[in-house]
Amino acid sequence: DIGYVNCKGKKVEIRHLGRGWHETDCELSNEVEILLNWNFRYLMMKSHTAEHTFFRFLQNKGAKLVKISLGEESSIFFTGEISKEDVLEAERKTRELISEGREVKTFWIDKSDTDKYPELRINRERIKDSKIRVVNIENHDLSACKGIHVKNLREIGDFIITKFRKGKTKEVKFTVDKFASANHYRNSIAIRELAWKNNVDIEKLDAFIENLKNETLALREILRKETVEKDFNKVECNGMKIFWQMFYDNRIGVRKTMEKIKEGDVIIFGNPLKNSVSCAYNSRYSFVRETFMSLIEKYGGKGGGKGNFLSGSTKEPYDFIEKFIKKVCKN
Repeated sequence: DIGYVNCKGKKVEIRHLGRGWHETDCELSNEVEILLNWNFRYLMMKSHTAEHTFFRFLQNKGAKLVKISLGEESSIFFTGEISKEDVLEAERKTRELISEGREVKTFWIDKSDTDKYPELRINRERIKDSKIRVVNIENHDLSACKGIHVKNLREIGDFIITKFRKGKTKEVKFTVDKFASANHYRNSIAIRELAWKNNVDIEKLDAFIENLKNETLALREILRKETVEKDFNKVECNGMKIFWQMFYDNRIGVRKTMEKIKEGDVIIFGNPLKNSVSCAYNSRYSFVRETFMSLIEKYGGKGGGKGNFLSGSTKEPYDFIEKFIKKVCKN
């Protein structure tokens, strides 16, 4: 909880220490008036109850809870082979139960009686007390929990998953109530703007994006092959050999650059897709580093590198390379 204690007529902040304990910078009497931030407390109650409701669906798919973190945007950390389809299905079912208005009740049982409730979600190793408080979501979930919950799922108002992060330990982020409604609205605006901008029906947006993705992959493969087949252009000035080119694959470009340095003094290539330039140079031409970095700065980009290899960002790689070669030749 967050809030204040009435300390001799003044509001003094209270701090939560964990496990229900709080502290405050006030000399307390036996009877203390607490000014609780109810909006925050009620949001935590809604979020906690939503977590119980949602995670039961994932547990039925084999998920194992690691920990939760509650707030305006809450997180659930868990393990198990859970897909994004499982998460979306659990979200849909959670919203259905909220709409139905399932009741939430609590009762106490003896720790020795937990075997009588095979559906009970419980971590027996963490429980030291002889009595266990059980939170019951009507015909859906039983959980051992000391947290404070709403009395009816309808109080949660709304629910949405905002993020799903995969990995060995997975994470789902969610919001409830007005925060969820605002998130639904923002998503709706973004989807409609994207569809209308591209003159596509919303129902066909998924297929449209998939086609774009496939076309991009095909184009990248064409450009990659072109990069493999391309050779450097050569410029000679003041006894220096400068090689330059435009490549569309940085990895291939770097490899070709390191191979070409055996033949030349300065090698530079740009990538119009990445808005980047990369350069390698012979150590006896140390002024190349300063020339490259000062030019990158003039173009409003950032650059750096170790040893005799440099890279930087510029929105005009063609123009950059032309000016860079002129400056190197002048030096």
